[in-house]
Amino acid sequence: MTRFCEPAPQLVGTRFWLPPEPFEFGWETAVGCNSMRCDRCRQVVRSEARPDGVRHYRCACQEKDVVWQYRIGDEPDDLYAPFTGWACEGHPDFRLPATLDGVRLDHDTDWGALAGSAIRRPPFVPPGLDGDVVWLVRLHRLLDAEGPRLSRAVAGLLDSDDPVLVRGALDFFLDEDGAAGGERVTAMVVERRAWLSETPDPRYPSDPLLDTAAELLFARLSIAADTGEPADREVLGAAKRLALTGAGPHDAPLALGVADPDWLWAHAGDLVRAHEEWAGMLVYAVADASAEVRRRVVTEAAGIAPDRVRRAVGQHVPEPERGALLAAIDAAAP
Repeated sequence: MTRFCEPAPQLVGTRFWLPPEPFEFGWETAVGCNSMRCDRCRQVVRSEARPDGVRHYRCACQEKDVVWQYRIGDEPDDLYAPFTGWACEGHPDFRLPATLDGVRLDHDTDWGALAGSAIRRPPFVPPGLDGDVVWLVRLHRLLDAEGPRLSRAVAGLLDSDDPVLVRGALDFFLDEDGAAGGERVTAMVVERRAWLSETPDPRYPSDPLLDTAAELLFARLSIAADTGEPADREVLGAAKRLALTGAGPHDAPLALGVADPDWLWAHAGDLVRAHEEWAGMLVYAVADASAEVRRRVVTEAAGIAPDRVRRAVGQHVPEPERGALLAAIDAAAP
């Protein structure tokens, strides 16, 4: 199936990636289209990378220099009119068997071994693309029908005793949150919580691997919120248990407030005691609750982290309720 750059192809300077193969397609970040033709002269659009960081694009009737990135038809950064006339010719599917960056891929590929090797030493890192497992993410997006085999193999690495492989697998599912095998994350966090707590993150040795695992778990909780579907009960239960120990991202109260607001209000004090830095986000999360609940949650949290709560009330609660809440906090102070 031929796919097209939507809404229009992107031009990039030399600090970003212009792939040599036409099957490269669909990145959200700055990756240039390598399959363009001019609507006017009908010539293929060609490009030349220059030493000063400029990529020079041209056809028979017009040309354009790009230093950063530019999507055809967008408003330019200068006073010139939008550049138009070049259209994406389409990108074919990536089909197996194939060789990608020197790696032979076919239907008999050992995807688990490949994933582990790519985490440790990626065959290629495209310039301008952020991410610690970007080669695996790129391959997963290219594989299409074979993608689930790769992502399930990556999920198998969540059970590894090698922190590097576990961290790489977590990074993969943080990027590919809907990939097959991602459902293994919840059980893995529950089953390996002690190991994750005791094992330093190979990328940030002062932090335990549990921090990244908790971030991924809460990200999966947020997927349901973004789609309007009820939260997965197992994911929600695991997230609650983690939160009560103080493990979770900075916006954990927001995710819990969407998934189960009554539980959050009932355990607000427990969460702030476990992780005082959540106090401000808790005040923000309770903005959608009733005034009675808001007053109770805010005063309870203020009894544990008064300065943080006062600052958050000042930032997130409008008058006249702001003054009333601050007065209630002062009245409840010992």
